[in-house]
Amino acid sequence: MNRIIAFQFLFLFSLLFSQVMDLGPVIDKYPDLHVRDSLSFFIHEGESPLMVFSMEGGALEIESESVIRVEFSFINQLGQFKKYPGKLFRDEFSESTFATFIPELNEEFNQFSFTIITTESIEVKSVIGFIPDSEIIQGALRTMIPTVGDVPKPTIVTREEWGAEPPKYSYSNHPYIDKLTLHHAACCSAEDLEEGKSQVRWIQDFHQNGRGWNDIAYHFLIDRAGNIYQGRPETVVGSHVGGANTGNIGVCLLGCYHPPEENCFQTMTEKSGESIIHLFGWISDAYGQNPASLLGHRDYFGNTACPGDNVWYELPGMRIDIIDYMESLELPLITFLQPAFPNPFSNQVTFSIELKDAANISIDIYDLLGRKVKSIGDNNFGPGKMNLSWDGKNDLGEKLSNGMYFAQPDKNSSLEMVKLVMMKN
Repeated sequence: MNRIIAFQFLFLFSLLFSQVMDLGPVIDKYPDLHVRDSLSFFIHEGESPLMVFSMEGGALEIESESVIRVEFSFINQLGQFKKYPGKLFRDEFSESTFATFIPELNEEFNQFSFTIITTESIEVKSVIGFIPDSEIIQGALRTMIPTVGDVPKPTIVTREEWGAEPPKYSYSNHPYIDKLTLHHAACCSAEDLEEGKSQVRWIQDFHQNGRGWNDIAYHFLIDRAGNIYQGRPETVVGSHVGGANTGNIGVCLLGCYHPPEENCFQTMTEKSGESIIHLFGWISDAYGQNPASLLGHRDYFGNTACPGDNVWYELPGMRIDIIDYMESLELPLITFLQPAFPNPFSNQVTFSIELKDAANISIDIYDLLGRKVKSIGDNNFGPGKMNLSWDGKNDLGEKLSNGMYFAQPDKNSSLEMVKLVMMKN
């Protein structure tokens, strides 16, 4: 099997190659380099594998901070030779340097070469290919407005507070919300608020000026102290799952959580886990999305390890925790302002209730033998306050004997079974 076919097979059918900071698929690991020693500099030359898919740019993850300059070159689809200087980004978390390039004219190609000038001999850990993916949806779409529900919006560090740069151009609004996605940054771990602000700014710079995106890719980011940062507005299209960004709200956990990768062995903290639950709970409630739809980045197309094994294996439990959290905050549909009065009663007992929304409700009456003798209500009522009364008669209109009865309120209420005592006049 030749090198081209081998790389296509691995790219399409395995998770051997991860996705670096959601920039694009890793198409080569530790490529062969031709190294020349020129006075006090080292010149490293290499190339990406030839791919069947077109790329609109690329990047290198270099395991060194001694990089002085990187140049990329390729032959475009018209057969023209092009050369671009690489933009350099230092990642303090991994002590690596990322070099990226994007042709200004959006020229696509299938292979690129690179030259790296350093002060020491280095290795290239990853070669990344940028796959074309538009952030723009054609047509004027309304801005979605979150509903005010039972789940409170958690405290979120605003873009102004963390020092965000403005987007490069206008966002495209989501036409709907139907996907929830969790990522890890694969970098940029932050243990407190100030570190978090700094790392989020770094990610935005990398995404805007390294990857060429409009803004930071994610809608929210969470550091290891549990602080939540607003990325893009959640109502607009992001750049976090290529080919599945429309209707998709993406949340990124700062840090690296995939032990098969070098220096990527972190586990979620209790505080970051709680923030994930509270954030997705609010998103689900505000935008009418089922938490069971929460996926990891790798669940879409299988070309990435994101959000890392240490997070991905926690997702089934997270979905349950989000649902439990939301249910614990839900207000009952029926609030009993006064459960039963008078009690004991002779001619009539009344339940004073308040409905949150219009609904079909009933209160069932049982005798001491557990037989249902009457259902009161059992109609569709509008929202608001009202009284439901029982006159001591069964469903046939017959007056029942005095004694003890039990009222079972509607399942959508917070009230347990009520004991009633009917007495003679």
